[in-house]
Amino acid sequence: VRLAFTVLGRKEHAILPEDVSKDDHTLFQQIQTNCEKSSWNKTNNILLLTDSPIADLSTALILLVSNNYRAQSVNGRSVLRNPFRVELASLNDTRWGKDDASRQPDGSLLPMSSNVGDSQASSLSINFESLFKAFGLIAHTELGALTLYTMLLSSPIFAESVAARSDLDLVVIPLLRSLYFSSDMKHNNLFQKKGASVQKTPFQQVSQTDKPYRSQSQLYVILILLLIFSQDPSFGRDSFRRVSIPEVKWYKERQIKSISLGSMILVILFQVITFNLNILHDEFLLSNCIAVLLNLSPHIVQLHKYVATRITFVTISCFKRYLVLLAENGGTPEEEGDLSSPLGMHGEACRTFLQLIKHSVRPKCVEDNIHLVYALLVEQRNIQKICQHASMKQGDLDPITDLIQRANDVIEQHGTGRSAAEAMQTLKSYSDELKSSTSGDNRERTNSIDSVASEATDLGNLTFTYEEEADPEVFFVPYLWDVIVGALTISTLEWSRDKILVFPLNEDTATLSHDNGTNNAVEKTEFDNTPDVV
Repeated sequence: VRLAFTVLGRKEHAILPEDVSKDDHTLFQQIQTNCEKSSWNKTNNILLLTDSPIADLSTALILLVSNNYRAQSVNGRSVLRNPFRVELASLNDTRWGKDDASRQPDGSLLPMSSNVGDSQASSLSINFESLFKAFGLIAHTELGALTLYTMLLSSPIFAESVAARSDLDLVVIPLLRSLYFSSDMKHNNLFQKKGASVQKTPFQQVSQTDKPYRSQSQLYVILILLLIFSQDPSFGRDSFRRVSIPEVKWYKERQIKSISLGSMILVILFQVITFNLNILHDEFLLSNCIAVLLNLSPHIVQLHKYVATRITFVTISCFKRYLVLLAENGGTPEEEGDLSSPLGMHGEACRTFLQLIKHSVRPKCVEDNIHLVYALLVEQRNIQKICQHASMKQGDLDPITDLIQRANDVIEQHGTGRSAAEAMQTLKSYSDELKSSTSGDNRERTNSIDSVASEATDLGNLTFTYEEEADPEVFFVPYLWDVIVGALTISTLEWSRDKILVFPLNEDTATLSHDNGTNNAVEKTEFDNTPDVV
């Protein structure tokens, strides 16, 4: 365990003699030489492997031994613990003093695991600062995300140290980058240009050559990590108010500069939801995206103008598709909470977007989210239509329509022109008139960070938390072996794939035939004129 974390996130030339023993250093050099001779990482895919084969192999081994056999239970009681997970659970930070070495975490994600047997052997120690920075270098890979997940759930003390950090963007940004490239709808022409003789229909299975990700399980792990982060209220507050990203060079749709981490999370999640509604129609994926969005919704302030435009666009396009699916269902709406059908998924996504808008324009936040007010004003006809639809009225949406009306009144009474710049300036100058008259004395505290944070608790219990299944091996063991065979050792080991029974290899899965049923093949109509959500 110690050796694996020592080389985590390092390149081969960065392994210093004082970090490991002489024998281990010789072994690492031999592994490195063998991997170079076999063309390590011949896929040249940065989302699969890192620059160090030693780090990849060692973390894969740790993941295997810590996930392959979690525990044995008798009458609901754990009688045999995985010794590697127990070792991770007792992992300490080398920066602590002797008095702190055995302390128990307060308010951590999981309770401290008990020791194996009655022995009081000394626990492992590692520098958590170096470990966190190492995760910032490898979190974009499948192995890196899996290792980070394993550490957060098996080492409460490490999880507590991560939750207390103010620079989580070092890990979150690589995760968002992987999500962005893994949900790219332009990959390999998933949707052909208009006028092409053959056009793919939505809600069909994606072939192995078409999909922009290696394994769909990677998307699950990244979203689970985002959910774990977002369930801490301080993460939401800091991501919108304190963590700013100067430039996002890997985002290709447009040039983004000076954007908050929270705004960047929103725009990537919008893309993932769009990709899911178009291609995957995965219930688990959508529910996790919705959980992260709702966890962040009470803290949305200083929303980037591009993100403000995106949220209105995806809401409108999603609602248009919902109306088409509703008509095909004979006008009968979906059952509450149903995510098993395209109709239910689009309805739930649209309602989530509306709740996001509602929380972002409440009186104490409207001045900080003036770009969203302007975006709603531009699309007021469509937004009002959505808010008045019977299927969307599960929550009180009057604050949205009332705000649009007040914005119209401000423009008419104080506007000096009809250009976008003049309208924005008018809204900023008279932002007090945009606030609800029922806010009373709270208007004076609108710009207070503490006021906005305290009001978030008044929005109801919006916190969704992640709980691991009772038998997580069912998911993680096949996925780990999939990563090892399909990516990690693809250029170093030759596996007899026809004899592997623990999982179906992605490369060997036959492309599913198109379903001619109405559930999986929906024709695009003239009413659905946006390619963003179909």
